[in-house]
Amino acid sequence: LSDFDSSFLPCLERDLSLLKRLQEHWTHISYDPKLEQFKKELKSNKILRESKIIIFTESKETALYLGQNLKKIYGEKVAVFSGESSSRHKKEIEYSFNPLYRDNGKDKYNILITTDVLAEGINLHQSNVVINYDLPWNPTKIMQRVGRINRVGTEHKKIFVYNFFPTSQSNAHLSLKDRIIEKLQAFHDTLGEDFKYLSEDEQISSHNLYDNLTGALNSDDEGTNPELAYLAVIRDIRENDTKLFEKIKRLPLKGKAGKYTELVSNDSTITFVRKGSLKVFYKTESDKTEQLTFINAIRHIKSRQTEKSIPIGESYYRHLDCNKAAFEEKLNEDRIAVMDSVAITGNDGKIVKILKALSRCQKFTDLQEKQINHMIFLWHEGVIPQRITKDIIKDIKETTDELQAFYQIIDRIPENYFSDKGESNKKIDVKRQVILSCFMKNRGEI
Repeated sequence: LSDFDSSFLPCLERDLSLLKRLQEHWTHISYDPKLEQFKKELKSNKILRESKIIIFTESKETALYLGQNLKKIYGEKVAVFSGESSSRHKKEIEYSFNPLYRDNGKDKYNILITTDVLAEGINLHQSNVVINYDLPWNPTKIMQRVGRINRVGTEHKKIFVYNFFPTSQSNAHLSLKDRIIEKLQAFHDTLGEDFKYLSEDEQISSHNLYDNLTGALNSDDEGTNPELAYLAVIRDIRENDTKLFEKIKRLPLKGKAGKYTELVSNDSTITFVRKGSLKVFYKTESDKTEQLTFINAIRHIKSRQTEKSIPIGESYYRHLDCNKAAFEEKLNEDRIAVMDSVAITGNDGKIVKILKALSRCQKFTDLQEKQINHMIFLWHEGVIPQRITKDIIKDIKETTDELQAFYQIIDRIPENYFSDKGESNKKIDVKRQVILSCFMKNRGEI
């Protein structure tokens, strides 16, 4: 006790009160959209329907929770294993998932739900499907999980790995997906690999460790993977040119510059956009907008110290709008996808159903479509008072025209619900920020 500082006590009491408040909120939650989406995937995905599958999760509690819910659908075909399970149960699982026991007549499980206790030291390659229901911070665990089925001697021609990623909005607060992919990419770049574990963003390669070690001896190349090379540049500036480093730190948001590059054919703009810890590069060239990986974006942006900038072209602001719109569209699609999996009942459910029908109508402008999606969000969040909802239902009861229904609904909603200060934004405290943009021209355009 003498090692504790009494000044910490108020902080600990505040933490306890926050945790109790969270616990109180959780007691009112009876619907799990992640579980419902998962059950929907298990039923609709042909590969999952026809295969033995292994579901990995981080905690024993989640494994038991999944087991209870999936057994209601699949009965005794579901096995749950954790660190508290017996060696006898482990043997029963091997009878169903280890090819060594394929012909012993004791195969009774098609779905195995387990923690990382079965992520190593056991052969389970009678299955060729691994599902990461949640993702660990340590990417080595993911490789170990996949290693249960990606084994020498498997009779399967294909291995399938499904990952339950956080939503874009969740990732804006907790960038778990990005951190894991970055770590996995570092493995690929250093050791080489022929298998993508999490995402199509991974760039697989082979013999990179040998190439990295010998490249500096045999050529003028950097002799290391790109991430380390760029990190070395930043570190060198920080340690040896403090004035430049301080200048970079103090650059305002929305910074922009122009340059020539042979990597584009027409006028183009790359924009780095951030919302919380979600950071994305978008590039617009002509009428095409695409998301870029960090390495691809840096290859376009990097410049020599003596290189002179060029003026920003007329198309820059149009490109910038396209890049920002692509970022917002990604977040909006994710939000709508999450809302689609949540059951809304009563009068709120009636309004949401009507609005979704309106969203499929082609009579509306882009602005009106955004307003419809925003209204769907408002009712999903439960922020519209019931008296307004009831009045709207009465108004549109006999309405058959889509435009008329749209205006009858939107006219009933107070204007503050569409402003930054509206009720719907109370739960969203992270703003989108444009960090920097690079306008690019090909010298051949001159």
